[in-house]
Amino acid sequence: MLDKILIAFDGSEQSKRALHYALVLSEKFSSELIILTVYNRPVIPVFGIDEDTITDPDFTNYIETMKRASRTLLNAAEDIAKRDWPSVNYVSLMKEGRPASMIMSVAENEDVDLIILGDKGVGGVSGWVLGSTSKNVVDNCKKPVLVVK
Repeated sequence: MLDKILIAFDGSEQSKRALHYALVLSEKFSSELIILTVYNRPVIPVFGIDEDTITDPDFTNYIETMKRASRTLLNAAEDIAKRDWPSVNYVSLMKEGRPASMIMSVAENEDVDLIILGDKGVGGVSGWVLGSTSKNVVDNCKKPVLVVK
């Protein structure tokens, strides 16, 4: 029934709890687990210049920092899976894009049976974005969604 489960992981306490649920369900149903971390590329409104020609070192450094941070988060989730749930078959993905859109896109492309995510992400301004991510996924995704508080 649950052949493939997608967990959206951002390192927040809620996503850590969601990861636990995903691992429990994956083990119980012998499901493949996809651990997904999404980093958001900032949008810079530049008129008359192709986005690929922007060479601002701060912008490039920012994107590289986001990639490294996302890789660190993904590694942490993998460590939990390896250490505490060695029988669970999982793959990990790191994607760039708007979190809600990317979660739904991966869910469709991978034909998952269930999406699991935390109800809120990291705090501050990111919390507004990530809090709206769970609402956006619940409201717009055609796949079943489990939101963990």
